[in-house]
Amino acid sequence: MDETQTMLAALNASFPDIAGMDPLAARAAVDARIPPAQNLDDVAAAEDALVPSEHGGIPVRIYRPHAPSPSAPATVYAHGGGFLHGSIAGHDRFCRLWAAGTGSSVVSVEYRLAPEHLAPAPVADVVAVAHWLADRGEAARGLVLAGDSAGANLAAAAALTLRDRGSDLVAGQVLIYPMLDPRMQSESYRLRAEGYFVTARALRFYWETYLGGPAAEAAPDWRFMPQTAEDLSSLPPSITVTAGLDPLGDEGRDYAALLRGAGNTALHRHYPDQFHGFLTMPGYGPGASARSILWADFTRLFAGQNTVTKEHTP
Repeated sequence: MDETQTMLAALNASFPDIAGMDPLAARAAVDARIPPAQNLDDVAAAEDALVPSEHGGIPVRIYRPHAPSPSAPATVYAHGGGFLHGSIAGHDRFCRLWAAGTGSSVVSVEYRLAPEHLAPAPVADVVAVAHWLADRGEAARGLVLAGDSAGANLAAAAALTLRDRGSDLVAGQVLIYPMLDPRMQSESYRLRAEGYFVTARALRFYWETYLGGPAAEAAPDWRFMPQTAEDLSSLPPSITVTAGLDPLGDEGRDYAALLRGAGNTALHRHYPDQFHGFLTMPGYGPGASARSILWADFTRLFAGQNTVTKEHTP
């Protein structure tokens, strides 16, 4: 087996069958797999904060690179987890690597989760954190809204929200294998429905938990289906990362094409031999290679530089 096949086999064998569980039990089962946070201050320093909002305090963790880029915008990051699970802790290492690799301060958002908070509640949390950073004077070079999977959905919706408010805060968006379409009718859903870690069955469970009902019956709403927005123009430059073994692959590709068709700068990086989640997995070689490319793309598109710091592995 090569490294990808070995990793897929391990993930398929060990990931819990969440679709057969109560949502809160599913969250507990997945989050229990997260190893204890390690001290990685040699990669990037971190501090925790609580962002005030009308819905209560939003926990965030702010990562500051030891070698900050003078031209890099700050990053607001929304973790993946199907709107149901995931946390700052689960993406701690990835966000530190992001800060070190791009020279950007990264603010990881502990947004509200379903089923306690249905769509589009977490979008408001991401937007609130963006405004908070601006109020603190930490968005002088703008903000990049970023996330993976469900978090990429939130980043895309937050970018639309801020555009519609007339804000010029957002300098870019990074959408890593975005989860965008509750109808789940794409060819990649049909071809990659099972056997590739994240299954179509699990994704349907996530959507129905987030929407509070049958996903296929959801009326289009850009706040959780950004691709259905009437106007996709005047959005910041974007980077979309997709994987060929991912049920979500087609919708990420299609959203990048829609952004480009609306006149935006939209870079699409596709990894045909990779699976959902590959880019954030520690110790996985293909993911580390893709991260180096992402850091370079980030720097080129959003920071106006031609060089990038290589990923540091302690």
